Amino acid sequence: MNGTVHVRKGDPRLVSRRMQSPLYIQLADSLEGMISRRSLRPGDRIPSVRQFSREQRVSVPTALSAYVLLETRGLIEARPKSGFYVRAREADAIPSVLRSRPAAKVSDLAHSDPLDLLLSDEYNPDIVQFGSAIPSPEILPGVKVGRIMAAVARRLGPNGSNYDFAPGDASLRREIARRSMAAGHTLGPEDFIITVGATEAVHVALRATCQPGDTVVVESPTFFGLLRQLRELGLKALPIPVDPVTGIDLDALARAFAKTRVSACLVIPNFHNPMGFSMPDARKRELVRLAASRGVPVIEDDIYGDIPHKGPRPRSLKAFDPEGMVILCSSFSKCVGPGYRIGYIAAGKWHDRALALKRVMSMAGPTIPTLAIAEYLRNGGYDRYLRTFRERCRQQVGQMREAIAEAFPEEIRLSRPEGGFVLWCELPATVDSMELFHQGRAAGIAVAPGPLFSSDGGFRNFIRINCGYPWSPQVERAVGVLGHMVRGLAARK
Repeated sequence: MNGTVHVRKGDPRLVSRRMQSPLYIQLADSLEGMISRRSLRPGDRIPSVRQFSREQRVSVPTALSAYVLLETRGLIEARPKSGFYVRAREADAIPSVLRSRPAAKVSDLAHSDPLDLLLSDEYNPDIVQFGSAIPSPEILPGVKVGRIMAAVARRLGPNGSNYDFAPGDASLRREIARRSMAAGHTLGPEDFIITVGATEAVHVALRATCQPGDTVVVESPTFFGLLRQLRELGLKALPIPVDPVTGIDLDALARAFAKTRVSACLVIPNFHNPMGFSMPDARKRELVRLAASRGVPVIEDDIYGDIPHKGPRPRSLKAFDPEGMVILCSSFSKCVGPGYRIGYIAAGKWHDRALALKRVMSMAGPTIPTLAIAEYLRNGGYDRYLRTFRERCRQQVGQMREAIAEAFPEEIRLSRPEGGFVLWCELPATVDSMELFHQGRAAGIAVAPGPLFSSDGGFRNFIRINCGYPWSPQVERAVGVLGHMVRGLAARK
């Protein structure tokens, strides 16, 4: 349809000036809502900037800023001597990834993987980083946090070299506890232990709840770092299918509990890695209830919880945990910076055991980064920064979806992330993602092949794409090269 769309003067769908965000962002967000609801469809002409400014009683620069923002988001396009139109979005026509169907069998995680190569390439300047899920330093607050660290170091003087003994600095634990209200729970500073990133938090949680040889329920697919930890701890994995909208299959989980002795469940309910969904609250509540009824602790990796693309932060599983059966693990690696290595654990019933393990494993944390992160959360504008960071992640994911839709074969499926900055892509059935991984690496492009995300080497025709880097000619070219490789591999079979 190429007809002109008229937006009524004072249309309540558009803008409430009492909102806190800048007016041009309100206008852009409201128009985006109309596009997503198909009130405005691809090819529709939208009002001119001047007409729109008159209808909404805003200045022409404000109306133009809203349109520029929509162009940046890839939602509208300007046609010379014609006006602005809703842009056709090829990614919207691509089917979402299907519910996973792993074999419900325990795996000893003995298969090999290319993870070491993937990690060794992470900071190679000659490689486009679509592999590891790490955001670009360009969109992280490194300069701001660096200044705070310098001020902390000057204030502490020689004391800056002291240990920050477990459970960790009280001021940081207070800030984490204060912020936990947004996730739906009301833990106190005494409930948290500061860890060396979320990796140590999960490691502590697994050791607190399991013994070598025990079986742990995992989602399928799931983050490869979790599977690597299970392997190194001598634990077995029991994969449970996940739905791209509702999360882990609770019926399959109940059957697994009935048939197998399970020592823990290890899940990523908020903005799952690699699929990007956030479990609905009702299912989170049921998951916690189901596990508690069997006496099984749930280890919750909530590292992406602060990165919704729209709306408020989702509640964590811990919000539905009256009995202390959920062990919450997270860090500031994805939102502030991976190199600071500041994570935390709230271990519930296993708090004392977790604290003892932390003291044995690393005893203490880095003092200056710990105090700097505490100061940044308290007075450094973290919430203001998060709004910008979330928007950048949303835009970058949208741009990557569009580019993949244009460059890859029509048979692919793509995830529709609700938060975070990764995409899960199902390639044509005949494409081997391990072969694509090696081809891409030879061409200077890193991707994460599907078997990394499986306990038994499955998902051979899947890849995960990191969208954490701003769009650039280099990124655009790399997507085109990958698409050419995928088409070549598909045609060869």
